[in-house]
Amino acid sequence: MLLEIIQETRKALDNNMYIAALSMALTIPDICGKAEYPNGGTGKRYKDWYDEYIGKYEHPPFEEGKTKMPYLSGEVVYSLRNSMLHQGTPNIDKGRIMEESNKIDRFILVRQEKNQFDIYGDSAEYSDQDMSLDKHGVYRSYYVNIRRLCMIICATAEGYYEDNKEKFDFFNYVMVDKGHEYDDIFSF
Repeated sequence: MLLEIIQETRKALDNNMYIAALSMALTIPDICGKAEYPNGGTGKRYKDWYDEYIGKYEHPPFEEGKTKMPYLSGEVVYSLRNSMLHQGTPNIDKGRIMEESNKIDRFILVRQEKNQFDIYGDSAEYSDQDMSLDKHGVYRSYYVNIRRLCMIICATAEGYYEDNKEKFDFFNYVMVDKGHEYDDIFSF
């Protein structure tokens, strides 16, 4: 099932169906988190898997001064997942983010059509100007490229699956194509 979700996410991106692609991609760390941490709670295993396999590579390479730049941590992506899948709004809940640098004031999704080299970028910014500053005098913005986020999640999960197929033994389902015979499915 995981590989089908990855494949359909990529098809949605190829057809510029950004919300469909994002919605599917945001379920992938749930699946991989269950494989890696089968006994953990949903939120913890989602964030732990994401941070271990993706988030730790999303940290800004250089940070100046006391203010740390926001990045796509497991907390941020899990908040996006919850808002997107449960409320239909592609945003984050700043109040549920514990890491101070990721208390993003302005979260912006960027749609970008496929380009020749398949290279896409996010950007983060903060300002200490008077823009509804937080208690530390900082206003944080994060621009997340939907295509980039989906591609990273899909590629990482695909590699994780290939290395850990035995951990996905919890998939137990039957899916029938209406045009095919049912007899094969019900023969035990």
